[in-house]
Amino acid sequence: MNIINDDLDCLTTGVINIDYDLKIVSINSAAESLFGLSKSSLFGVSLQNLVVNKKLFKRIFHEAFSNKFSNKRFHTKWVIPSKSSLELDTICTIVKNSKIFCCFEVREKNQIHFIDQERRQEDLAESNRSLLRNLGHEVKNPLGGIRGAAQLLDAELPNPYLKEYTQIIIKEADRLQSLVDAILLPSKKSYNYKELNIHELSEQVIKLITSEFKNLNIKVDYDVSIPSIMGDDVQLIQVILNLLKNAAQSIKNQEDGQIIVRTRVARQVTLKKKRCLIALNLHIIDNGPGIPSEIRDKIFYPLVSSKNNGHGLGLTIAQSIIDSHGGLIECSSEKYFTNFKIILPIKFAEGAF
Repeated sequence: MNIINDDLDCLTTGVINIDYDLKIVSINSAAESLFGLSKSSLFGVSLQNLVVNKKLFKRIFHEAFSNKFSNKRFHTKWVIPSKSSLELDTICTIVKNSKIFCCFEVREKNQIHFIDQERRQEDLAESNRSLLRNLGHEVKNPLGGIRGAAQLLDAELPNPYLKEYTQIIIKEADRLQSLVDAILLPSKKSYNYKELNIHELSEQVIKLITSEFKNLNIKVDYDVSIPSIMGDDVQLIQVILNLLKNAAQSIKNQEDGQIIVRTRVARQVTLKKKRCLIALNLHIIDNGPGIPSEIRDKIFYPLVSSKNNGHGLGLTIAQSIIDSHGGLIECSSEKYFTNFKIILPIKFAEGAF
């Protein structure tokens, strides 16, 4: 039985088993986290104490005793102490063995959407990495030739006025070379992973961005209890810097422009098909005009940008870095509100590798 319980604890879906008296005989860790109550405090509790619509459950139990279904799926509100109530996607499966009458599987309604979103983002990140690397290699060789030819031409030109043009070519070639170097990101294996304090990284980037954008209004809202994360500080700083720079550019013409950098702990999150007991949520929020609706669903694709002088690779590179760290980056935007949220793992469940 312990082996079964251990297996149930590896699931991200909450599982509640009840006996023939409709009392809880066992729950898994995901359900424990969802309800915010310990297994011992829930053991022996009547399931009716955890549901809002008692008439619905009374009917379901009656149908279950009458063998009118083997499993039934529905949405209903459950009593969650920390939130009063929460509507959960619920599946009731009839078991009827010596100890267990039926089993309830519960999960938040948006969990399926989150899993689908994560799968799409993984596919997009892999596709982007392949495209960017191919593009980078295609550009790198002729770029070196252009710069070399410009240097030779610069040395031969006697007229200083003409040399200005060759210097422009060399300068722009160097700029493109920096862009190519960013495209050809190091592989995950070459990342320098170490323990990092996300707030120290954030403060470091805020100092950089406020030196570039004067009178920038940045508010921090940190959860100081967040444990250290494992990551490459250089790469993660690049991500935060890119997001903060985008936010700063979006509010630069607003008198009331504001950026909020917020950190929170997330619990029982599925990342890369593994159950993460504790994760970091890093939000970068601005009250700028918002991302144009026609590109909101495409902002992580290469060469997509709302800026006239933007190359459309910053968010693509940021997504690749976060994906390589086992995390997820997502964006919600409307008029006067844009929120980029980064989710990074802190502690995985035992057996999640």
